[in-house]
Formats: sequence, C-alpha cells, structure tokens
Amino acid sequence: MNFHIVTLFPDSFSSYLDASILKRAISNKKIKVSFYNPIDFLKGKERVDDKPYGGGPGMVMRAEPVIKAIAKAIGKKSDYKIVFFTPAGEKFTNTKAKHYVEQAKNIIFVCGRYEGIDARILEIFPCEKVSIGD
Repeated sequence: MNFHIVTLFPDSFSSYLDASILKRAISNKKIKVSFYNPIDFLKGKERVDDKPYGGGPGMVMRAEPVIKAIAKAIGKKSDYKIVFFTPAGEKFTNTKAKHYVEQAKNIIFVCGRYEGIDARILEIFPCEKVSIGD
C-alpha cells in the first residue's frame, strides 16, 4: 500500500510515522509514505497562497503548485484514489479507509491550508471530499 501526501507541512507527520505500528509497517515494507510539498513546485518568489479565484474572504492554496504536486504523486500510476480533505466532506471512518484500500494501491491525500484549496483542482482531478471529523 502506498500513501502519497500533498501537504505544506511534511515534517509534522514524523511523530506519527516514526513510532509504533506505522513505523513497523514502513520498516516491514507493508506501507510506503511519500510527501509532495506544493512549495517545491513554485518558481522564484511565487507564493503558495492567493485570494480565492471566485472571490470571498481569506486566502487559499493556489491551484498551480497543488496541481503539479498531485500530478507528481500520480506519475504513471493507473491504480490510485485521490482524497481531498475538507470540512465539507463526508466523515472519514474505518469503513471508508477499508474501502479505499480495496479500491486502489495508491492513495493520494491532499491536505489543505488557510481557507482551503483553489476549487479548480476538484474540476481537474477526480477527488473524493473527506472530513477528518467533527
């Protein structure tokens, strides 16, 4: 099972991945976890955040660097599922996790920041919207 995580903060995962069950699963090659930081896909002094494309308050992650990060995670894989974390999504459960494992070998988690991510990403990639809870 391969997990691909698109996030601005890949270092924040180390406390989870370097301990207990997840550490053993990685060491025993049961799972693989890869990170894709949208910041790595910026040029020069570009910023990762911008005003929402359709207007509104706050800032969102720009579409271009996130699209490039997702595309890099997909690569040449045909067996993948993209999960887009948003409070507006269906609640993440163990049943949903098992369903993902049955659907694909590569799960791509897209983690938002600020007020969210530019909605055009959802028009480009087939994402399932999921909330991590109340």
